[in-house]
Amino acid sequence: MAATASLSEWFAPAEREANPARYTNHANPASLTSASHEAFFRRALDPVIRQRAIAAFLENPCLRNGSAEAAARLVDAGHEKTWLHGERVLPYQADCKEIHIVLAGALEASWINASGARVIGEYIQPGTVVNIIPALDRKGSLCDLYARGTTRLFHIPRAAMLDLFERQPALMRGFFELICSRNRDLNERFRFSRLADFSARVAERLLSLADRYGNAVEAGVEIGLKLSQDDLAALLGVSRQSINKELRAFADRGWIEIRYGQITIVDSAALLRVREANE
Repeated sequence: MAATASLSEWFAPAEREANPARYTNHANPASLTSASHEAFFRRALDPVIRQRAIAAFLENPCLRNGSAEAAARLVDAGHEKTWLHGERVLPYQADCKEIHIVLAGALEASWINASGARVIGEYIQPGTVVNIIPALDRKGSLCDLYARGTTRLFHIPRAAMLDLFERQPALMRGFFELICSRNRDLNERFRFSRLADFSARVAERLLSLADRYGNAVEAGVEIGLKLSQDDLAALLGVSRQSINKELRAFADRGWIEIRYGQITIVDSAALLRVREANE
C-alpha cells in the first residue's frame, strides 16, 4: 500500500506547484466557491450522462475494483462536451490537462508523417477512458485526436484525478493496470502487423471494427463507423490502391459487401480463417 501510495506523490506535488489554483477538492462540489463552481461545471450535469460516465469506469475490468464512490467523485469533477466531426480535440504533443471518456461517436487517433500524409493509429470507441498517460506524465499528447462523427466526450481534470489517487490507492492501481493492459494489446497488434501478410492484416482490421462498431443487418454485420478507402489505407499504413484491390478481392469472394462507403461483413468465418492463418 505504501509503495502504491508513493506513486501519487510523484505526480501530485508537481501538479500543485504548476497549477495551485486548479488543485482544489474537485471531488466535493460543495467545497467550490460559487464563481469557481460556475466556471468549472459550466452547466448542471445531466443524471443520465453522469451515470454513463460512471459506468465507463465500473465496466472496465481494470477499474471495476475501485469503489463506485471514487468513480462518482471523478465524474462529479468533470463536464460533458459535444465535438463535431473533424474537430481536433487535442493536438499531438499538446499539454493534456484532462482525461476523457468517449460517451458517443468515436475518436480518431492519428499523426501526420514527414510527407504530410495522415496515419491513423486507431478509432477509439464509446466507453473508453483515454489520455491517462499524457495526463499523468505531462509530456504532451501521444497523438492528434479528432472527433469522428458527432462525438460526445466527458472531460475530467487531471488535478481531480491526482487528488483522488492520494485518497483512493485502489483507484490508482486500477489506472496503472489499465495502462499495462493497453500496452500488452499494443504489443500484440505490433507483433501481428510485423508477422502477418497483408490479407490477414485487412481481415483483422475489418473484424476488429465490426466487433466494436458492428450493427446486425440482414446481410451480416455492418460496420457502423463510416470509413472511406482513404481512411482504411491510413489505418493500415498502405496506399489507397492496395486497400482497394484487397477489398475488391474480399467482395468478389462474397466475404464482404461495400455500398456507398459502408462495409458489411457477410462471412466473418472466412475473414477469421484468413486472420488465424497468420497467428
